[in-house]
Amino acid sequence: MLTKRTFQNVGILLFLIVIHSFTGKVQPKKAKPEFRNFYGIAWRGTPHENLAYARQMGYDYVFYQKGMENDSLSNGLHFYIETPEYSIYKRDIETQKTYSPAAIQFAETHYSLMNNTKPFPDNIARGWFKNAHAFTVQLDFQQQKIITWGVDSILQYVNSIEAKNSKFRFGGFAWDVPQPAGDFWDTIQHPGKQITLKFWTGKDSGVKHPDVTHEFSTYSDGRIAYYKQLFKASRKQFPDAKFIMEPYRIFEDWINVVGDRADAKEVTPDILAQERFGTEFVNDERIFASGLIGKQNVMSTTPDRFSEADNRVYAASAAINGAWFSWYGRFGGTGDMPAFKSISEVPARLKLIRVLANWENVNKTPLEQRSWDGVVYKSPTAVASPDIIAVVQPETKKLFAVFLTEKGEVAIPAGKKVIAIFEVDDLFIETKINNDDIEIQSNSLKIKRADCLNKGYIFHLK
Repeated sequence: MLTKRTFQNVGILLFLIVIHSFTGKVQPKKAKPEFRNFYGIAWRGTPHENLAYARQMGYDYVFYQKGMENDSLSNGLHFYIETPEYSIYKRDIETQKTYSPAAIQFAETHYSLMNNTKPFPDNIARGWFKNAHAFTVQLDFQQQKIITWGVDSILQYVNSIEAKNSKFRFGGFAWDVPQPAGDFWDTIQHPGKQITLKFWTGKDSGVKHPDVTHEFSTYSDGRIAYYKQLFKASRKQFPDAKFIMEPYRIFEDWINVVGDRADAKEVTPDILAQERFGTEFVNDERIFASGLIGKQNVMSTTPDRFSEADNRVYAASAAINGAWFSWYGRFGGTGDMPAFKSISEVPARLKLIRVLANWENVNKTPLEQRSWDGVVYKSPTAVASPDIIAVVQPETKKLFAVFLTEKGEVAIPAGKKVIAIFEVDDLFIETKINNDDIEIQSNSLKIKRADCLNKGYIFHLK
């Protein structure tokens, strides 16, 4: 005898079958992973959460977090290691902690020194500060011995990750604040302002410990040598390895620093990302006049702006130039961007606008079909305006959308029809079929009510 409970169970079963048919893990295969299409969060969230989100949004590369290789969601993805030298030594020094003689000897012969007159740790050049009693340190790249040790140790670390999961493949390395003069800070006279070794030593050089030799006369030369040697060694073992640098400003903090060097091309990475808010990453022609990089290999990764309007400008500026827009390290915490701790806290509109340029590039939407009038971005595969953000995902050809106002309307791609409408969860993953929020017109989609605003929707097309 059929009961109400039986019908409920059948309904649930049919729903699960539909969900699996639309959101199962089997996806069309790409010809080749796109190294510029990366999800760069490394310092926030959990490995599982970030992998789940990256897979749902079609990223090919992720920034590595410890333990990702143990999660099956990493299978098929490539990983970048952020500031790889930080993975091979303990880079924090606590001034109120007691260290063993061996630890002190290691520090004084491996880290850059600012003097030989004070006892440890007051002789160690200070990097990024943690608090009043803890700071980070920089390796002494003026020693060829340290460069060789660093390169060998980093590649051993990469191999150890791949050894645990051969389906999670090494993609390359990335550096925040990569300037050759190093990432040094003084919290007393220059609070909140980066400095160089010159502040302590009077020149671009650390103080040599009696037990070491300096093959490079300046810290900048040593760090450049480190980059070059790591690039070369990595590409020898991993021919497809790529490299990312994220200076605050691309021209002032990278091109203008290394551009006149004879080895500038050897040390310029595959991607240059602008951390600073703004559109200089594509509009500052001095970047491209250098001949070191093209617009197709630059991007914005700014964590400083929260508003819909600002992010629309950055995404559209990237898209019309064939450039990219992504996250790097963190979601925010500077400028007016909240310090989100997890991708699940990030509003749906920010999740979607951050992939617009990337998806346009992976979709190979012709540049001549991408338009931007300063307010509205349009192409056959995307739209971004004050009222709507909508983009066709490259591999699945699903239409992702966030309606920002009740005037928001998105065209159904030519030759397609909507066969299912899904709400999404905090990872932008389909959760349930919802035909009640959206009005399907002859060739467009609109929301029915104001409470549907700022929610993520995915439209399955046929």
